[in-house]
Amino acid sequence: MSQLSDDINFLGCPVSRLSVTQTLDWIREAIAKGSPCQIAVVNANKFYLMSRHAALRDIIQKADLVIPEWAVVWGAAQLGLPSLNHSGGIILAKEFMPYAAQKGLRPYFLGAKHEVVSALVKKMKSDYSELDIAGYHDGYLDTPEIEESIIEDIRKSRPDVLFVALGSPKQELWIHSHMQLLNVPVSIGVGGSFDVLSGLKPDTPEWARGKGLEWLYRIAQNPRAYAKRYIITNTWFVWQILKEKFKQ
Repeated sequence: MSQLSDDINFLGCPVSRLSVTQTLDWIREAIAKGSPCQIAVVNANKFYLMSRHAALRDIIQKADLVIPEWAVVWGAAQLGLPSLNHSGGIILAKEFMPYAAQKGLRPYFLGAKHEVVSALVKKMKSDYSELDIAGYHDGYLDTPEIEESIIEDIRKSRPDVLFVALGSPKQELWIHSHMQLLNVPVSIGVGGSFDVLSGLKPDTPEWARGKGLEWLYRIAQNPRAYAKRYIITNTWFVWQILKEKFKQ
């Protein structure tokens, strides 16, 4: 794989310093090589889950590329580590679509509710008429038969990049377990990104985007769904940063 990726060790995890543009080039190079790769996105919640789920931690530590969201960018700065770029999740997916349309790369979307992923595909086709979408399916893998049919559909459609929105740790575990069978060059877990990319859920406003305040905006939008998660995970994450600083 390309030496473009200059990782740092952050809380025991290799995290990429690539910009979004460099990450897109990394993806294109991985597609050209053809061997299945897994990209993992890390944030405060993901590190919290990794501390409680050994299999998830092992998968992310061994992923071909680990890209950070804002909390990790902030955390690295607090520890005096080389600077990182906020390139995970929604940001990368948004930049990938026009890039894919231009370069002839074919995405497949797996996850979320049927109405969400359908709306996503409709919007992507509307926004990027040249984008060749390999296929899509909702994230309800309720029976072995359904899962088997989805796997077969992905294999037959031969996408270049598979976006999986099943939530963590499920999406990372699913990609890791199936990527050799699927034989997709690049697979990436994107959590709840489909809701925003489809236009069904508002994106983070300018005052919060890229400033580490996305969590505050989400809590304001839906306190019942997000308040407990962000209070617990963000507090835990800040404590990990403080402990690392005390060691320095």
